[in-house]
Amino acid sequence: MKKWMAVLLLAALAGCTKKDAAGPLLCHVGGTMRPVFEKLAELYQQETGQEIEINSADSGELLAHIELQQQGDLYVCHDPFLDIIMKRGLAVDGWTLAEISPVIIVQKGNPKKIHNLQDLARADVQLAVTDPNNSTLGHLLPTIFAKAGMDFDALMKNKNIIVHRSGSYVANLVQMKNADAALVWGAVALLRARDLDSIPIVPEYLPVPYVDAVTSATGKTYKLTPVRVTICSLRCSDQPKQARAFMKFVASDRARKLLEEYGYRVSEQLRRQEYLNGRPLTTPKIAP
Repeated sequence: MKKWMAVLLLAALAGCTKKDAAGPLLCHVGGTMRPVFEKLAELYQQETGQEIEINSADSGELLAHIELQQQGDLYVCHDPFLDIIMKRGLAVDGWTLAEISPVIIVQKGNPKKIHNLQDLARADVQLAVTDPNNSTLGHLLPTIFAKAGMDFDALMKNKNIIVHRSGSYVANLVQMKNADAALVWGAVALLRARDLDSIPIVPEYLPVPYVDAVTSATGKTYKLTPVRVTICSLRCSDQPKQARAFMKFVASDRARKLLEEYGYRVSEQLRRQEYLNGRPLTTPKIAP
């Protein structure tokens, strides 16, 4: 009996040792941010030996997965999901890393001579947009078009517009010449710069940061802009020190250069800690 108890004890200890041993960090990454975070993970592993596994999907889908499965170490998303995951008590610390802004993309060479938002309403332009009801950019579109003197709801009603939840999907439609133009995040457009042309939106048409209120993908109306790209450590993580170390890396100057190369706007004012131990910081601090 004592012999079997000793064997069971050793097996239990072995299991604990295996569970507590450092392993790959599971980082849930919203689809828009996946390309740059794959590069960041690769660079971090080269420098530290720490392996980072990327699980990518829609930011909202990932949030539901985290809440249901209680698995993972980190969550990378854009607004409004950092505030939501913190409110639900699923994350510990959170940082803003950068901001993203929308652009118009067209086929290479701009064969339809599209130069502004008004051109998107032309009958000869097949437009694709992200879902106004189920995407962050989609929720910004009524405000953007209104500032350009256009009624987005009327445009959606009177024009055959392709709608999809994914910005990558609508960008691919333009790339495959199944659409003439689309509105996507600048970071999505930059990845396809070889095949597509990008047209900036007049700054006056963009929602004013901290002023213009829009309805988020969660149905909550609040000052959504600027649209933050954020990272947070998950409460369910069994490697909190390793997770925090990776967060510090992606908020570093080295990571900043890579983020900018992939089309994200980064500045000292943007890189700030938003939450500490699950609580919002009243005075944001620059991330270490």
